[in-house]
Amino acid sequence: MMLAEDVISLVQPGDVLGLLRNWVKRERQRARMTQGELAIKSNVPATTISRMERTGLASTDALARILFALDLLDPLHDFLKERMRLASFPQSLSESVPEKPVLRVRHGRRENP
Repeated sequence: MMLAEDVISLVQPGDVLGLLRNWVKRERQRARMTQGELAIKSNVPATTISRMERTGLASTDALARILFALDLLDPLHDFLKERMRLASFPQSLSESVPEKPVLRVRHGRRENP
């Protein structure tokens, strides 16, 4: 089994945060919304939206509300559902082969002589 420390990743958390902040800002601008308007529509403080666009940092709840307000929650939901579906597959063939059930053989009752 491969462990997390066995995998070399070139993507760092900061890379993902950078993509998130740029994505949220571009989508907000594409929707022709100010940070204040997005704050009202998402029920997330404007300061949180500003911080998200500067640093990529926000709670998962705030991110979900922002994405919902920008009509972007469905693609993320679909992506996560697919990842969960894939995660339910066995990692190896040995995990996918069910064990043979143990069969009990019952013998008829012996009559007393």
